[in-house]
Amino acid sequence: MAKSRKPVTPTWAALLVPDDNTLARLRAARSGATRFVQCGGGRDAVVISPLQRGLAALDALTLPVEDGHTVLADHSRQELIVVVEDGWMHLWEEIPGVRVLSLGAWLLVPVPGSDGSFAATWLSRPTQDVPAPWRDQETEPILAGMSAGVDARELYDALATVDRPVVASVVAS
Repeated sequence: MAKSRKPVTPTWAALLVPDDNTLARLRAARSGATRFVQCGGGRDAVVISPLQRGLAALDALTLPVEDGHTVLADHSRQELIVVVEDGWMHLWEEIPGVRVLSLGAWLLVPVPGSDGSFAATWLSRPTQDVPAPWRDQETEPILAGMSAGVDARELYDALATVDRPVVASVVAS
């Protein structure tokens, strides 16, 4: 009788380096694989560098690796991009390695039906289909139609946990 194996739950950290096939596909992507969308409309993009740090924060949240969280990776810049509800920009003002793309900024995202590129690929696709204006070349797309599957305050707390220095216990003599 064969032993059944318990399925391994993937971690966000496992997404740091794409497998060889994915990497080749992302590097070979044409310029039409991604598109700029305007930030704002109720959504901001929190950009965390390095990518490994951002992935560690998502793991600290114990957030499952699945679609619906609207999380991107920019492998060329080693950054994690998380779409959140707007209004929390003040949380990130003093945090090194974090910037917020808000109203007036632009974000590179994969076009519908595409994996994206080395500079913008989904790690977790939004729950909602890409809004119709994104498909219309005549209309400037905006981030407003995207789901925000990660709570900005929880992400902030998780990043603070990741950034907290580990202090070894001192044994009293």
